Amino acid sequence: MLDQFISYAADATPNTSAGIINLVIILVVWGGIFYFLLIRPNKKREKQHREMLSSLKTGDVVITTGGIKGEIVAITDEFIELRVDKGVKISFKKSVIANVYKSK
Repeated sequence: MLDQFISYAADATPNTSAGIINLVIILVVWGGIFYFLLIRPNKKREKQHREMLSSLKTGDVVITTGGIKGEIVAITDEFIELRVDKGVKISFKKSVIANVYKSK
């Protein structure tokens, strides 16, 4: 009986080419889903944030990622200086600006 099982198993050759093709198709589909749901929207948000940072000018009222609201009084390549109250100025990196609240 064991001999019959072994001979039957030896005669059955698996169709590996169809399995590999199916695997490749599944991987390509998952890669496309991953790209369109995660990578592409993130790149779009990053581009919008860079454009917003490049359009900043003195006098704009902005909100930082920490929730601090202030008016821009000075801009350099890397840093931005905000007036948060009369006589109170704070320097931040440009990248922490979350949103332009309004322009004067």
